Amino acid sequence: MSPRLAALGLALTLMAGTGVALAEDRAPTAEERSRIEGALRSQGFNDWGRIELDDGIWKIDDARGGQNDRRRDIRLTPDDLRLIDTSIPDRDATPEERSRIEQALRGQGFTAFGDIELDDGLWEVDNARHSDGHLYDLKLERESLRILHREQDHDGRRRG
Repeated sequence: MSPRLAALGLALTLMAGTGVALAEDRAPTAEERSRIEGALRSQGFNDWGRIELDDGIWKIDDARGGQNDRRRDIRLTPDDLRLIDTSIPDRDATPEERSRIEQALRGQGFTAFGDIELDDGLWEVDNARHSDGHLYDLKLERESLRILHREQDHDGRRRG
């Protein structure tokens, strides 16, 4: 193996270990698709379009079923495949919410925070500084404040 190829492999391994997203969006594997489709059926959906992992969250286009049986785009948590309520209006965190979120993240080694806003049913925390010295953009479950996705922010600017 060439030294360059070995260095690239080591860099990719180290990046994966830090939680850096190596591929932004991707289609599910066959096993993931089977689990997602089972979860959709169990939550009352009977038809859907494209499924993709987008910033660590499963996005399903044109899902039909549920309460009103009309087509809509939905999102599922990446691990337990629970429906994310995206009907909540996007907004900045209130001072009380911000304090609660910061306290929860401090318990996980984060020390400083940028903007915190509710977007598509998830808390998004920009430029969260971890004790490892890196900045991360985080997506948190709205109620539990569980980190669903973290992406290392190399230069402090939000990537779209």
